[in-house]
Amino acid sequence: MRKLLVRISNYVSDTGINGLSSVREINDVRILNRAWFLLLCIQSACLISHLANGLTTKAFLTSIFLVGLFFVRLMLRLGKINGAKIMAISVINWNTLMMAIFMGAQTHVIDFLLLTSLMPLYFFEMKSRKYIFWGIAVSLIPYALFHLFAQALVGYALPIEQQLQVYKTTPIVMFLSLAALLFLIYHKNAGYETDVLKQEKQLLEQKKLYERILEQIPIDIVTFDKDLRYSFINSTAVRDAELRQWLIGKTNKEYAVALGLAITKAEERDRLLLKALQREKPVKAEETVIDKVGQIKHSVKGASPVFSDNKDELLCLVSYSLDITAIKEAESKLKGYAHELKKKNDALRHFVHATSHDLKTPLRNIASFLQLIERRNVETLDENSKSMMGYTIKAVRHLNRLIHDIYQYSIADDDTHEVFIADFNQLLAQVTKQMSITLADKNVNIETAHLPMLEVAPEHMALVFRNLIGNAVKYNTSMRPQLKINYEITDTEYIFSFADNGIGIDEQYREQIFEMFQRLHNLEEYDGTGMGLAICNRIVGNYGGKIWVESKKGVGSTFYFSLAKNIVEPEVLIQKHLPFYSEMEQAS
Repeated sequence: MRKLLVRISNYVSDTGINGLSSVREINDVRILNRAWFLLLCIQSACLISHLANGLTTKAFLTSIFLVGLFFVRLMLRLGKINGAKIMAISVINWNTLMMAIFMGAQTHVIDFLLLTSLMPLYFFEMKSRKYIFWGIAVSLIPYALFHLFAQALVGYALPIEQQLQVYKTTPIVMFLSLAALLFLIYHKNAGYETDVLKQEKQLLEQKKLYERILEQIPIDIVTFDKDLRYSFINSTAVRDAELRQWLIGKTNKEYAVALGLAITKAEERDRLLLKALQREKPVKAEETVIDKVGQIKHSVKGASPVFSDNKDELLCLVSYSLDITAIKEAESKLKGYAHELKKKNDALRHFVHATSHDLKTPLRNIASFLQLIERRNVETLDENSKSMMGYTIKAVRHLNRLIHDIYQYSIADDDTHEVFIADFNQLLAQVTKQMSITLADKNVNIETAHLPMLEVAPEHMALVFRNLIGNAVKYNTSMRPQLKINYEITDTEYIFSFADNGIGIDEQYREQIFEMFQRLHNLEEYDGTGMGLAICNRIVGNYGGKIWVESKKGVGSTFYFSLAKNIVEPEVLIQKHLPFYSEMEQAS
C-alpha cells in the first residue's frame, strides 16, 4: 500500500517536468502539482458533502471548479507550465467570484480577488512580466465587473443579516490568507537569493579553477574586455605579481610605457585584437622585438574573441603569446645546414657523374683492347689463357655496368626532372619499344590493363618500369615468359603490380633484394649488378610509396609498388602535350 501511495505521489508531482532544465523550475512545478492535488481532494470532498445535503447550487459550482482543475492538469501534462499557472489563477478567481455572487457583497468575499492578484508574484519570476500582467488582470477584471454589476446581482445573494454574520470571519480569513501568501512570496525570493548566492559561489570557484589551469600552461595568456583593457594575466606573461595587479584595467599602450617598450608594438598588438573582433574568429601573427639587453626575440601571437551563446555579447578577448626564438634560431641553423648539405650533395653528384664518365671510357678501352689481343693471338693462346681473357672481358663489362647503375642510383631522387601529367600507357609503350629486341628474343608476352595518368617525372617511372620488366624477363626459364601489368586505386594510393611466371624468390630474401648490391645468383647464372631493385625502391620512396614482392619458388613473382595520391595527384582525364615521349621516340 505504501509503495502504491509513493508511486501515485511521484506521478502527481512529476507531471510536466520533462523538458525543464532548471532545478528551481522543476521544484515550482512539483509544488504546483501538489497544490493542485490538495485542492482536488478538498473540492471533491465538498462536492460529496453538497450532494449529500441536497445543496445543488453549491454542488454545481464545485463541479465547475473541479472541471477547471482538470484543465489545469491537462495543460501541465502538455508541458504548458505558464498557461497552467494562469489557468489555476483563473479557476480560483471563478470560484471566488461565484461565492461572492451567491453569498452577497456585504460578505466582502470578492476582496479575496485582491489577494489572488498577488499570486502571479509567487507563480512567476520577474523576467516573466507578460504572465505576471495577465495573472493580475484575470484577478482585477472580475473584481471590477462584480462592483459594476453589484446591484443586478443582489437577488442571488443571502439575506443581509446572514451576509453580515459571514463578514465577521472574512477579515480574519483574509488576514491569514494574506500572511500565508506573503510568506510564500518571501520564501520563494529567499530561495532565489540562496540559489543566486550558491551559483555565484560556484562561478567564483570555477573562475579560480580556470585561472589555476591557465597558470599551469607555459604560454603567455591574457584576456581583454571589450575596451581592450586587461582583465586577466597569467604569471607566464608577467612574472611580477604587483605589475600583474597594476595592469588589470590598463591598455597595451599603458603596458608598453610601463615596460619602456615602443608604442608601435602596442599599436600592432591592438590591431591584432581588433582584427579578431572584426572577423569574429581567431587570428595570429608573428612578432619580432628587441629586448632591453639588445637580444632579438621572436614570438607567435594570437587572439580569439569569446562570445555568449547567442553571439550577441562579447565576453572577452583571449590573447596568447608563444616564444619561438629557439625555434627560429634552430630553423636558421637548419637552413644553413641544408644549404651546406645541398652544396655537398651537388659536389658529390658532380663527382659521381664525372667519375662514372671518366671510368667508363678507360674500361671500354680495356675491354676493346682485350678483345683485340684475343683476336690477334687466337692461334697462340692456350685454352686457359682464352678462358682468363674471357673472364677478364666479362668482368670489365660488369664493372662498366656497375658504375652505370651506381650513377643511376645516385640520381634516382634527382628533382631536376620536369614533373607533369604523364600517361602511363604511353610510358609503358616507349619502355617496351626500347626493350623490343630482348622481349622478342625471349618470346615474352605482356598483358597490361589500361593504366592511369599521374603527375610524375616520366624519367623516374620509365626507370622503374624498365627494371621491373627486365627482372621479369631475366629471371624466367619458361619457354613462353608471361608478364601481367595491372593497378588498383585505394583511398590513399595507387598500387601497380608486375606478375610473372619466373623462377620465384625464397621468402627469406624478399626484403633483402631491395638493398644495394644484393644478388641471389652468381654472374655465371644470371647477369646483373644487384642495383635495379634498389633504384626502384629509392624512386618509389620519393613518391611517398613503397615496393614489395609476393613470390612462390618455381611458380613466379608479383612485384608491387605504390604511389601516394597526395604526391602524384588523382587520375586526370585530360590530354596534354608530353614532350618526353617524342624525345624517347627519337632516341629509340
